[in-house]
Amino acid sequence: MLLALMTLLASAPLQDPVQQAPPPAPPAPPAPSQWTTSLSTYWIEPPHASGYLSAVLAADRGPLHLEAHWAYEDRDTFSVFAGKSFPIEGELSGHFTPRIGVAGGNSEGIVPAMALALDWKALSFSTDVEYMIGTSNDTSDFLYSWNELSYALSDRFHVGLVGQRTNVFDQELTVDRGLLFGVPFGRSALTAYVFNPDLDDPYVTIAFGTGF
Repeated sequence: MLLALMTLLASAPLQDPVQQAPPPAPPAPPAPSQWTTSLSTYWIEPPHASGYLSAVLAADRGPLHLEAHWAYEDRDTFSVFAGKSFPIEGELSGHFTPRIGVAGGNSEGIVPAMALALDWKALSFSTDVEYMIGTSNDTSDFLYSWNELSYALSDRFHVGLVGQRTNVFDQELTVDRGLLFGVPFGRSALTAYVFNPDLDDPYVTIAFGTGF
């Protein structure tokens, strides 16, 4: 009987071992952030001086923020900046971007700066502040600022207020103020600024900005 039992066990088919599920694949690394860039150009017709072109080129990748300016701090002056952008999330959204830069040309110096942009429903506010620390005998320390508060009447038209403090040209007021009228289309916008409309010598700035 024992011999018959051993013969039966030997003839039984062998069972495959339990198959183990393969380990999960490691998560894919996050895709690298893409560069986003924007270009803003300004044709400025100051009082008692010839018109000139100013431009601001910005590039962002993740929190990294880079900027280059032409004729912003002064005519025939070029400046470059590097900074970090901090997002502001919620019903009131936007970003805060401190940066540091250097300028060369007619004005030379080190330029700490910051920008703040906020959106709430149809209202938008932005401010950009720079402080030029002159590094040459011909460059004085100076505080620059550009501020906008606008309201979107529709997707195609917004109006608002603008103020700036600049050292590029002489003006009667410490801070120029006025009105803005903008027409956005896609990632671009055309904006007209009328500064000091209540004075005898108001002036106009036309801006075109686009993102790509």
